[in-house]
Amino acid sequence: MPTNLYWMVLFVALGCSAPHPDIRVRQLANGMYEVEGPLAGPFQTREELAQAACERMTRMPGASTLHGRQGKEYCALWYYSPQAEAYFLSYFSDLGGDGPGGRKYCKVPLALRDVSTRDPVILGPAHPHPHNWEFSREDMGANHAPDWSPWGSARFVDKSGRIWEHELLLFHGPRNGGCLAYDYNYSSRVVSALRAGRWIPIGKASGTAGDFSFDLFEGQSWLP
Repeated sequence: MPTNLYWMVLFVALGCSAPHPDIRVRQLANGMYEVEGPLAGPFQTREELAQAACERMTRMPGASTLHGRQGKEYCALWYYSPQAEAYFLSYFSDLGGDGPGGRKYCKVPLALRDVSTRDPVILGPAHPHPHNWEFSREDMGANHAPDWSPWGSARFVDKSGRIWEHELLLFHGPRNGGCLAYDYNYSSRVVSALRAGRWIPIGKASGTAGDFSFDLFEGQSWLP
């Protein structure tokens, strides 16, 4: 093989195996997964963060509706910086795969490394659905107590005494040139949809495991 062709083949091989620049996740000595931050921000509101995160995450390889059930999920953390008084989105984790029944899943990183922020307030995970715009039973904690969150508590107090609630963000798109964003509050179990820059409550989950249900509020739907 000519030398120049050899290096071309090697370059292509290395390029194909290189990680996506938006993926920065590692496993700590205690087994916990940690992502770096920030990837995006600062945002002054949760709504601004959700819209930007929706567009960013659904552009990841395999995350758009074009891939459907063959697509891929990614996880990120969204958090608040007391110093900046603003919200940020972390880099992504690509750890996960196919669960029971072919369901896509990603492993939620529980730790964050942001050297620019002291005591970042982790507000919850975020992930795209390439196949569906609705939260799954697993997303809404069907197998957990109503006050469950990945961090063990749905409501918590930060070091300043401010009360927060953990929330899960879900993204689906692009759809007709747009991006659908939803929020699930682990404490109230209310699902809200981001519409025209505002969170609109559309329904509520209840029950656990074998007695789980989700009910839309009157006059509301998943799609705008």
